[in-house]
Amino acid sequence: MSKWTRRGLLTAATATGVVALIGAGSPPRRPKPLDIVTGEDGFTAPATAAAGAVTFRVRTTSTRTGIVGIARLRRGVGEAAFRRHLRDVFEKESSEEVIQASRDLMADAELFGGAMAVRGSQSSFTVWLPPGRYLVLEYKDFEGPYIGRDPLPGAEYVSPLLVHAADDGGAGRPRPSATVTAVDTERGPRFVLEGRMHRDRPLRYVNAMRGQVDELAVYPLTDDSVTEADIQAYFQDRRTRPEPFDLAAQLGTPPLSPGRSAVVGMPLARGRYALTSWVAAMKDGQHLSAHGQVLIVTVP
Repeated sequence: MSKWTRRGLLTAATATGVVALIGAGSPPRRPKPLDIVTGEDGFTAPATAAAGAVTFRVRTTSTRTGIVGIARLRRGVGEAAFRRHLRDVFEKESSEEVIQASRDLMADAELFGGAMAVRGSQSSFTVWLPPGRYLVLEYKDFEGPYIGRDPLPGAEYVSPLLVHAADDGGAGRPRPSATVTAVDTERGPRFVLEGRMHRDRPLRYVNAMRGQVDELAVYPLTDDSVTEADIQAYFQDRRTRPEPFDLAAQLGTPPLSPGRSAVVGMPLARGRYALTSWVAAMKDGQHLSAHGQVLIVTVP
């Protein structure tokens, strides 16, 4: 997301029980992925889904769309308030206003992440959804005239999703090759990588930050000389420093609430990638990557 200022033994016994339920030697049925297509000519999203591990495939037909996410409003919160506070996150200018807007948004809804897609390719994401009512939304619609379609308030792409109970929820979850976890450290927010990212395998992203929504914005690096320090410096001063990557090539997942995780499938090629976050830090309103939440990885 380009401007968030603008989330032993017992285990073995449980696994044995699951095998007994589904039948030894019988692989679990993988639910069919649900398609989301976003573009300046319209927004198509599923109206229903079965509870459990739900996989969505995301395509965009425009550079002004392509950041799709899932949110669930908290009890008593109306959709209009959620839309207004999400706009405030991007539109407010002062640190104090951005922090307040972020607090309002976290109070409004639980954010389940999603996928960032680029035109001409397909991204995907898998999230665990309990039964209930959700919203599927295009984040770029809330980012203003220089990023998205700039619709009038209330006309943003937001579609209801009803998740109903299912007997086989969770079957067929994709197996990621690596996990990236957003964590707090004494030096500030950081990304921790376990495993190795691969072109043909999805990536699991976990927001383990305390009281802080967070995203994973992934960019290919075409300049081999770019370092993590260079990228952090860019986030600290974007007015005078050149972009270290192509902002239009953004992949990853929009924000997740604290404690949430998502499995993201991205159209990756061989090479170096920067893992970053445009989300505002709750302590000062600055981008989390300006505080050092930057990680460069190599995809073989």
